[in-house]
Amino acid sequence: MGPIINCSMQFFKYTIILWRRKEIQEGLHAIRHDWIQATEEERLIFRSKMKIGRRVVLIAAFTMYGGGLCYRTILPLLKGTIITADNITIRPLPCPSYFIIINEQQSPIYEILFMLQVMAGMASYAVISGTCGISALLVLHACSMLRILVNKIKKLVNKSDMSEVTLQRKIMDIVEYQMKIKRFLKNIETVTEYICLIEMIGGTCLICLVGYCILMELENANTTAVVVYITLQISIIFCVFILCYIGQMLVDENYIVSQASSTINWYRLSIKNMRCLILIIAMSNYPMKLKAARMMEMSLITFTDVMKMSMGYLNILREVI
Repeated sequence: MGPIINCSMQFFKYTIILWRRKEIQEGLHAIRHDWIQATEEERLIFRSKMKIGRRVVLIAAFTMYGGGLCYRTILPLLKGTIITADNITIRPLPCPSYFIIINEQQSPIYEILFMLQVMAGMASYAVISGTCGISALLVLHACSMLRILVNKIKKLVNKSDMSEVTLQRKIMDIVEYQMKIKRFLKNIETVTEYICLIEMIGGTCLICLVGYCILMELENANTTAVVVYITLQISIIFCVFILCYIGQMLVDENYIVSQASSTINWYRLSIKNMRCLILIIAMSNYPMKLKAARMMEMSLITFTDVMKMSMGYLNILREVI
């Protein structure tokens, strides 16, 4: 059941990536343009966020490939050859399958199918790493833009000797930058909304099933299988955590922008310029968040809800089976 759910998840996620490739290209072009136009101070902010994203995605890819390849190679080889009561020899495949036309137990058909299933697993792990990487890249760039916006707001009233024309240009620049961030976040939402939904639903099911497998192998005292399943469980949990973590980072950065715009030293400005701040404050108080199909907000609270739900389903599974 687990491999079927995982393959279905990656198939739908890859389909979404192909379907939204235009939006992804627009996002990448926007990132490239921002890097070209950025000052040295802004590039430091971009680099700090990108380092976080790179580390997170590398850890996710390492754990997923490590746990997945162990699951598809070590576990079937560990089971060895099975002889049934009818004296039929069965060599287990990484993903047990039923073939009508061919006999999968004959050589070299068994070896070919074994390698094809391992390669299919690697392809699915590439989709997992790719979707996590794209989501992290886009969201963390948006976080960098929000941090730059905070700096622009703080610098707005720092200098008391600023001319009226310069001040109005800065206000106009902040408003335009806010609109730019809103458009970029709207593009991110279009790309990631169904990826997040699939990851939340599928991740809940997989955490539950892999947890049940761990309990079964513990009862059988199969230490190697327990280690493999724990590694696989960590990789699944970490993939869910990545999307929730970057969503939480976006929430935190939006909160910082809201605080900066609300606590600005507006009394240093003229009445005319004070009115211009109303638009900035209003836009800052309506942040866009990373959501799964515009229903479920991606945050650390959501991650804890997914874990609690998975453990609840696991308890039900233990009672029923």
